[in-house]
Amino acid sequence: MDARRDVTAPVKRRLQFLPSWRLSLFVAVFLPVVVSMSIWQWHRAGEAADVEAHVKQMEAASPRPLSEVASAGDLIDLQPVAMEGHFPPGPRIWLDNRTWRGRAGYELLAPFAAVGIEERVLVNLGWVVGDVDRSVLPEVHLPSTRVVVTGRLAPSRPKGAVFGPVLEQLGGDVRVQRLDPENLAEVLGSTLYPRVVVADPVAPGAQTWNFRPLRLTSARHRGYALQWLGLALVLVVGWCLASFRRTTEPTGDNEHADRT
Repeated sequence: MDARRDVTAPVKRRLQFLPSWRLSLFVAVFLPVVVSMSIWQWHRAGEAADVEAHVKQMEAASPRPLSEVASAGDLIDLQPVAMEGHFPPGPRIWLDNRTWRGRAGYELLAPFAAVGIEERVLVNLGWVVGDVDRSVLPEVHLPSTRVVVTGRLAPSRPKGAVFGPVLEQLGGDVRVQRLDPENLAEVLGSTLYPRVVVADPVAPGAQTWNFRPLRLTSARHRGYALQWLGLALVLVVGWCLASFRRTTEPTGDNEHADRT
């Protein structure tokens, strides 16, 4: 009779906050990382917004003669410029590992002899599809007469990791993994202007124009920031839900029945 009362005795169910130490440690380690990534992406969004505003300002600006920019030392990123001169015979520079719409290729840079400037100006003429045979460089014909080239001053590029030879000479041209002014000046036999000029799509000798001042827009950075913030919210909510557990304990009526 007593055993039957023990089985069917009423119990009291309670919801208690009992976090697991393993789960708590996991959240404690990864939550600061996720939040910091969100803050970092939001900060990058602000930087990208500043660059976007600068791009719009430069797009509305009129081209300045490159000789005036050189004499004033006013090397503003994306400044529209114009220069008159010619592409002298000699090596062309092929910047390797440049893809466009899923196809491998190069960015073609050609030295330009501009009127009023002592140095050779490297002009980025755009993207060219590469050959399957890595020992063969693309064949491109540039104007040999005097022309006017318009474009913009490219921002300086950070030096990244390089796998393989930095500079290779192939068939009279040069293939490079990154732009190194000192090595290129030695190969070309002349000093180089401190900035590359990205030619406009309609400039003489221009190839496929795929110049992008920004890799990611401010909207994309904000989207990534919100994704990281959402992941942080999932961690916190998931930890809270997993930490609440239902427990059972005998009620006071059961204890009274046992005493009687």
